[in-house]
Amino acid sequence: MIKRRAKFIWGGLFFLGVIAGVGAITMLLWNALIPAIFGGIEITYWQAVGLLILGRLLLGGFGRWHGHAHHAHHHFTRDRHIPLHNMSMDERKEFIRNRFREHGFDCCGKDHPEATSSDKE
Repeated sequence: MIKRRAKFIWGGLFFLGVIAGVGAITMLLWNALIPAIFGGIEITYWQAVGLLILGRLLLGGFGRWHGHAHHAHHHFTRDRHIPLHNMSMDERKEFIRNRFREHGFDCCGKDHPEATSSDKE
């Protein structure tokens, strides 16, 4: 029980230290770049922390920062490595057609006619 409480306290202190450090870095970067480049005003530390919070709200919310995004990326990379080069052309077409159907792109449920030599003339 004591180890858990100590871990919680140290975790909270670490979190506050990270917020303080990131706020200070944001303030220093803003004050070094924005007034020189755009002629803007310098900001205080609390304004920098407020900018960080505003950016997080507008761009990502305050949910789990890496959990869902990492899962979605893993799902994408796993599906990307399907060995299409080992399939024949007909197998590839059927595989791709099935993948489109799985994701809701059925093209009105009709198969398109294959191009024939008479269509090309």
